[in-house]
Amino acid sequence: MFDIFWSFEALLFLGCLPWYLVAWGIWLSLKHVQSLPSISSDGDRSYPRLSVIIAARNEADTVENALESVLAQKYPNLEIILVNDRSTDGTDEILAKLAEKDSRVLIHHVEELPPGWLGKVHAMHLGFLKSTGEWLLFTDADVHFEKGCIDRIIDVAERSSIDYLCIVPEVQARQHLLRALYTVSLSGFFLATKIWEVKNQKAFVGVGACGLVRRSQLAKSPGLSWLKMEVVDDLALAQLVWHAGGKLDVYWGRECLGVEWYPSMGDLIRGLEKNLFAGAQYQYWRAFLGINGILFVAVAPWLSILSGDWLLSLAAVGAFSGYWLAWIPGDKVQGVGWLERLLSPLLLFVIVWALARSTFSTWQQGGIQWRETFYSIKALRRGQRLKF
Repeated sequence: MFDIFWSFEALLFLGCLPWYLVAWGIWLSLKHVQSLPSISSDGDRSYPRLSVIIAARNEADTVENALESVLAQKYPNLEIILVNDRSTDGTDEILAKLAEKDSRVLIHHVEELPPGWLGKVHAMHLGFLKSTGEWLLFTDADVHFEKGCIDRIIDVAERSSIDYLCIVPEVQARQHLLRALYTVSLSGFFLATKIWEVKNQKAFVGVGACGLVRRSQLAKSPGLSWLKMEVVDDLALAQLVWHAGGKLDVYWGRECLGVEWYPSMGDLIRGLEKNLFAGAQYQYWRAFLGINGILFVAVAPWLSILSGDWLLSLAAVGAFSGYWLAWIPGDKVQGVGWLERLLSPLLLFVIVWALARSTFSTWQQGGIQWRETFYSIKALRRGQRLKF
């Protein structure tokens, strides 16, 4: 029979194993997802009507630069629909100024949010109703498009005959700690979505920075109104198209599409509060298991190294080494350098803290406060559509 010490050693060994799984997921993701290709030179190109839909609420600091990067595109058959979602910081004035300069810009103002809708999803839905494009590109008000980016996106979508295209942006961060935290978050994103299976149509993935949808395929689904209370709208939109039989694809968008993740660690924690508890399906028991599971996996390798047991130390060193080595190609596709790779395992503790804070805050308030609107936990559970 195992004694207590051996049982503890066995637990530590088990705690090292998930790191090998994560390394495997990172390797598969970086191997199977390619960078967005250049425009094909074969044959005549078509330019189907494209509607770029941007939902903006209090985005005065970013929306002008973001929109000007879209206006700088040379794509000839383009309309840009900006939905001003009850902004109070002067966003509406910036949008009006930009619309005066370019006839391709259409603005719709939301004065009041209808009951039973999340603000962003409602704005996306209104943008869709106002659009005329064969293709719909949903993006955020802080995303920067490099010149020629939209041409490349439409070209690959048309050539591949796909219905939903996700472009994962290059994420800029002002601090190494923020980039390291993005690295560990992206690792979890890979495993949760199985992004390497998207090309095989065995999984779906979406990001808010760039989700391109074929209008005719969206019409075969229940539509955006079905997502009206879905917090994780980007992934849920991809799932919506996937469940309707659409063909999906995903590419890295480095040097094509960029976005700042969060300006500071405090902003990041507050931003994660909205999404992390949603990832637990708004169930407290799931969040409890997640908090303790991630904490155990974060601690186990370090305790293994300190245990003095050579086998445990070897397992821990192998776990960290596999993780670090798997991320080496990430420097090419996401700008993940050696310092971020080294720091990111330590920052699992920040993820634990953010999930715990998100769970406690939701329990304390009975829901979430998002974009200055309160949503009860019961309403969020009823309206959640995203399922993994």
